[in-house]
Amino acid sequence: MKYLLLAYGNQADWDTVDVTSPEFLAACKFYEDLSNELTASGELLTTEGLAHPALSRTIRRTADGPVASEGPFAESKEVLASLAIVDCDSHDRAMEIAASIVEAVGDTVEVRPIMQGPPS
Repeated sequence: MKYLLLAYGNQADWDTVDVTSPEFLAACKFYEDLSNELTASGELLTTEGLAHPALSRTIRRTADGPVASEGPFAESKEVLASLAIVDCDSHDRAMEIAASIVEAVGDTVEVRPIMQGPPS
């Protein structure tokens, strides 16, 4: 079964991150190692880090038609930082992968099953 893993981080961290800090470098190493592990097992289908949240736009329906606003949800302190699609034998395995990300990096990870077709 395929799962979408959405990692969320704190928006304030985007502007203050020190890309030379040991913590940042350790997070990068963790993601590199995890990608290698999941590629070797055949579970990783794709993964992408996302650009700064200030570059995001959200489109919402209004009475006058679709309207774009800057950024993700303005009221949110957490922003979507990355996504991955994995193909796992079980929901428990997808949860195990997500938990390893949370433990190693501290991001919040949402696990969403991907529909394989119309519901029966």
